[in-house]
Order: sequence, then structure tokens, then C-alpha cells
Amino acid sequence: MSTSIPYNPKTAALLVIDMQEIFRNDATDIIPNVQSLVKSCHEKGVPVFWTQHGHRNPEFDGGALGRWWGDRLIKWGSDEWQILKEMQPFVSRSQTSLDTLDFIIKSKTRYDAFYKTELNSLLISLGIETLIISGVRTNLCCETTARRGFDKNYDIVFIKDATATENQKMHEATLLNMEYGWAKIVTAIDVIEWLAHIGKT
Repeated sequence: MSTSIPYNPKTAALLVIDMQEIFRNDATDIIPNVQSLVKSCHEKGVPVFWTQHGHRNPEFDGGALGRWWGDRLIKWGSDEWQILKEMQPFVSRSQTSLDTLDFIIKSKTRYDAFYKTELNSLLISLGIETLIISGVRTNLCCETTARRGFDKNYDIVFIKDATATENQKMHEATLLNMEYGWAKIVTAIDVIEWLAHIGKT
């Protein structure tokens, strides 16, 4: 896989998808890389979007997803719904620092983070052209959001060591499809080095 990123880092945003307690088993190994990415984005003034998947009333906001997962859906506001404790200091900083552009999308009820959320309008208002995808699960919410973003004409950068799912086979299947059709597959270090060019002449 090529590691060059041919897009403008000044018009990029990082999506941190569903790094929530319910997905702790999937997310544990990628926590350090996601932390490093968020830190780099904060340092360079790159917007960070945190999503939290949850349902207030699955009968009304669950749709086909609710019928598929049944009682395993995440209850909005529950302990499982909370952002991982290891990530919360980064989220807290985003809410108190005037130097960062961070947003928490709490209205996510589908794999697709664009579905009935404010994500796209915020991206447009900030002039974003490239989406950097991190989080869980690789083959569900990360992949679906990347596909949807591509269809909305965003360039997609998908981080193979800052996304995770239940098993490596599913993870690698997504990476294979992504690389073929709509995403640049890179590492967290690749992205951090790419963002380092912001501010350089």
C-alpha cells in the first residue's frame, strides 16, 4: 500500500468514530494511535469530529439497524455510550480550548455518521475537502461513513492502524475494498507527518 497522501492537509478533518465504552474490546489496541492523531490535529488546528452512536428509542430511531441488532443497540446516555475514558481528556480539551475546532456528534443512529446528523453542514462550513477516518468498527461505521463521504465528494484517508473491528479478517477485507475504490490507506504516522506540513512554506 502506498503511503503518500496527495491531498491538502490544510483542508482536512479527523473523524474519530464511536470510540465508546461498548466497543472497548475492539478499540483498545488503537487508543494510543488515535490519541496521537488527535494531539497532532489540535497542534495544527485541524478540526476533529467525535461521533457517539446511541438510540433514545429504538422503535423510532433504530430502523433496519434496530431490527438487525435488537437489544444489543447502544442506549443513549448509558455507561456503554460514553466516550472511552482514555480519550476523554482529549475531548475535554476540545471543549475548553479556543485553539481547537472539535465537535461531538451525539445524534448518530446509523453506521453512516452523515445520516440525519449535522456532520456534513459543519464540514461544508469549515471548507473541508478531505476526511481522515479513525475509530471503530472498521467494517461497519468507519467503512460506511467513508463510502458516504466519498459519495459526497470528500477525499478519504483511511488509517489502517487507527481503525479496528472484531477480527483481523474483517479489518483487512475493508482495507482491500477501500484501497481499490475510494480511500487512501495509510498509517497514523503517515498522517501525522502529512499534517506536520501545515504552516510550512
